[in-house]
Parts: sequence; structure tokens; C-alpha cells
Amino acid sequence: MTLTYTAYVSRKIIKYGGVGIGVFTLTYMLIAAGIAAYLKAHPPYIAPDVKFGILPKTVFPDKKFTKKNFVSELPSDTFPKFNDQAKVYLITRPDNTFLALDQDTVTAKDLGFVNKPKEVRYGIYEFKNDTLNQTLTMNVLDGSYVMKYPYENDQLLLNPEKMPSKDEAINAAKGFLAGANKYPADLADGEKKVSYWKISFDGLKSVSSLSEANIIRVDFFRKTLTDELKLVSSDVNSASVMVLVTGSQTEGRRIVEVNYKYTNVDREIFSTYPIKTAEQAWNDLKIGNYWPASDIEKNDVTIRQMYLAYFEPVSLTNYLQPIYVFEGDGNFVAYVPAVTDKWIK
Repeated sequence: MTLTYTAYVSRKIIKYGGVGIGVFTLTYMLIAAGIAAYLKAHPPYIAPDVKFGILPKTVFPDKKFTKKNFVSELPSDTFPKFNDQAKVYLITRPDNTFLALDQDTVTAKDLGFVNKPKEVRYGIYEFKNDTLNQTLTMNVLDGSYVMKYPYENDQLLLNPEKMPSKDEAINAAKGFLAGANKYPADLADGEKKVSYWKISFDGLKSVSSLSEANIIRVDFFRKTLTDELKLVSSDVNSASVMVLVTGSQTEGRRIVEVNYKYTNVDREIFSTYPIKTAEQAWNDLKIGNYWPASDIEKNDVTIRQMYLAYFEPVSLTNYLQPIYVFEGDGNFVAYVPAVTDKWIK
């Protein structure tokens, strides 16, 4: 075998070997991409881990209501399809009531309340700022508070010279919360809803424009959770954090009311739980196992929308749980707990 022939054979091996390696590599990449695409479209089933064990029942505010007769007219006339499980998030709370009182006393001082509080009932403390005629009521058990100035009786607030713009009202409300270290990231990153109100003889009356208003209400909604389910409160028209802003430039009369009910949801600590199907939740609704967030007088209600959400707790609990929300004609809204009954105490 001559050297010329050997070189010829070597070149052929290199040429076709390289082609073969290229074809193999391309084929491997295509197969791997196909497998990855299939797994993405058909992920392996992972059963709910139920790490928190049996959960406490979701508690809604006490409300008397009469069960309705429901008719479903959902989009496409079919129930939406949901996963068979949802996340339940951990809510962290102070372990020690006395420590919580110390922390809330610091918050009170940041809000301008320096006097010693009075315990009006267990866990509920009332602070007074006599200089500004303000009252601060704090629940040290859950960290919520209400700050109030008697704006209903202040004639100077009825006809302000200049009302703040939407952005100015939001910034004033944000500044008030941040000044007391009560403006966490999920509120900062969430939606801010502005509405216009007018002081009347029987309380606040909603108006349609800034020109009619002497009070602006700013609602702070949390940023949606990682699975894109929004959080809803017991009042469908408001968030659990709300601030009233006036047109006054006088200290103590600019921010006249704050309702702050915020639970510290740990977005990194959660467990998955089996949830009811849309059909099972619908059956609960029909037999009266629901809570009307927004009720109406009519006995017959047509349901137009249905979706999953999380309910902002109104009582002490360690868990943020999913619910089904049903929306119907006449602004009817009902909540049905989503976690299957087997896993609820």
C-alpha cells in the first residue's frame, strides 16, 4: 500500500466521518429538542405534597344571606379547566404578643402617636394624638390597624382650594405608609386603584370625577402570586390596604383615614393541595356552600365568570388558601373554598 493511497483513504475517512458526526449531532439535537418539547407540553404528573397537613377552614366575615337560584352562562357554555391542585402559602406572624406590641408601638410613634396606648379588648390597643385629633387602633395579633381623623365633621375639608391629582394622591398615600415602614414590596409592585368621593351628611358618597370630589381613595393591591392568581378581599371593591387623601395641606388633615390589614405571605414557602373541579365548586354554589362577597336582592342569579384566586384572611391563620370566585349579573360575587373537603378541618 503506497503512501498516496493511504493519504487518499485517510482523506475519505475524515470527510465522511465528519459528515457522519455532523449528521449524528444534528439528529441528537433534534431528538433532544423533541423530547424537551414533549415534556414541556406533557410534564410528568406530580401529586400534591400536602406538607402542611390538614388545613383550617377558610373563615369569611359573618353575613346573613338567602341562598340563590343559580344559572350558568359561562363563556363557551362550558366550565373552565383548572389544574387538579393549587399552592397554599405560609403566613408568618409574631410568636410573642408582647413583642408584637413593642413593634406596633414603634409603628405608632412613626405615625405620630407617642402617648401610651389603652387596651380596649384583648390584643386591640388604641392610641390618641390629641394635637391632631387622630385615633389609631392597632390589632397586635395580626398587625392590622385603622388610623382615623374625624373628617366628616370638618367643614374646612368640604371645599378644598385644590385637590391632588391621581399621581399626587398615590404618592401621598405611599409616603404615609412608607414613613411607618408599612409599604412592603408586594404592595409597591401591585396595582394602585384611585376612586373619587365626596363627604355627605350620611358618610362618603362615590362620585365620578375629581372635580366633584373632596376626598380621594387609594387602594393598594398586592402583586399577584407566582401562579398569576390575584388576591381578593372580603370587599370586592377595595383592597385590604386603603388610604383616604384630602386636598388639605395642613398636617393631620391630608391623610384622614388608613385601613391597613396586611398579612405577611411568604411566597417562597408553600405546599400543593388537591382542589375541587369547577363542576364540584359549582355544585357547592348551587346548594348554598358559598359566601356572598357582593350580594343582591334577586333570588335568581346568572353566573357569567368563574376563576381561581386567593382570599386575604380576615381572621388569624397561618395559611393563604385558594378559592373559586363566581361573578354574576347585578354585580353578584360569591366565594367558594377551593381545597377539597378531605384536607380541611
